[in-house]
Amino acid sequence: MATILAVDDQKMMRELVKTVLEGDGHTVLLAEDGMQAMDVARAQEADLVLSDINMPNMNGISLVSKLRRLDSYADTPIVM
Repeated sequence: MATILAVDDQKMMRELVKTVLEGDGHTVLLAEDGMQAMDVARAQEADLVLSDINMPNMNGISLVSKLRRLDSYADTPIVM
């Protein structure tokens, strides 16, 4: 199964995504904004990133730009 990074500033959305995806056997990494997502992405590689667009500290568009600069995320699928 896949490792998925889910990024959303709403805790309820993060927990919903985690519950559904883990129920299908995936490993889910959570972050509440783009800055935290970057920390998580540097620590552990994900196979897929699911991200909100409007978030505090670093929005989803900036997150995608920064993730693409990491060799390990250059070709990782990102859904916003």
